[in-house]
Amino acid sequence: MVRKEEFFIHVNDTPKRLFISRPESIKGDALSPCCMTPDDVDFEMSTGKNTEILEIYGMNQESLEYFVHHYGKSYRYLSFFKCQLIKDFSPLEDLGNLEEVSLYWNIRADKLWNFSKNLSLKTISVSDAKKLTLKPDLLKTSSVMETVFFSGSIFDNYPMESLECFAEMPMLKHLWLNNIRLNNKSLDALKAMPKLERFDFDAGMLTTEEIAWIVAKYPELSGKCLCAYNKEDAMLNDVRVCGFRKPGLDLPQHQKRLDKYIAQFNALVEQYKNEE
Repeated sequence: MVRKEEFFIHVNDTPKRLFISRPESIKGDALSPCCMTPDDVDFEMSTGKNTEILEIYGMNQESLEYFVHHYGKSYRYLSFFKCQLIKDFSPLEDLGNLEEVSLYWNIRADKLWNFSKNLSLKTISVSDAKKLTLKPDLLKTSSVMETVFFSGSIFDNYPMESLECFAEMPMLKHLWLNNIRLNNKSLDALKAMPKLERFDFDAGMLTTEEIAWIVAKYPELSGKCLCAYNKEDAMLNDVRVCGFRKPGLDLPQHQKRLDKYIAQFNALVEQYKNEE
């Protein structure tokens, strides 16, 4: 996912990281405990944390609410990394300066929040959070969101009800689904995404026929799998044929097979172009 360069956090960017640093408070891995208290928040913030960009580790519900109330107003980018016990992210509704939010690994929260007051929030990333991924309908409350990224686990494709949760997002330009399994693979929602420019997903999330249909009906869309094959999803091969259960191929020994897949894909695109 393309992010603003200024929001990148490097290894030595300690002022951009909020975690429990006092040894007596640590009850587990220093970068993933969920025992952060309001007192821990005050102590860590007193050490000179960046006031616009912050990656937060191990925060729980109490410390989230305290942080937002006392320190949150100035932040443009917040990343919640391994804050798995936060069950309600709605305090973020009041942060009008937020431009980007990242949520990585959460097991309690089952919904996002009302975005109607987050009028600067253009990008959200949700990774390894199964309950949040299933039906993120509250995204529709945003009038400004441009980029949405959802990712399952590296070990498991997470279910998502359908693409309907992204329909009627007036400013959505880039939708990226990684390690996601659609329960309902209807593509009707695409016609209700008026600004969509790029749709990225895994090579096996949709069938070859479904991919060809998108290419035929929405020729203005780009995406790494809106084609017969790509290299990004090839893994141990040279190329990956796009489509559910399609193979990876090595070149040049499999060139004839690849040519056959390309011809079949192009024929499907032409067929769908001519259908009403």
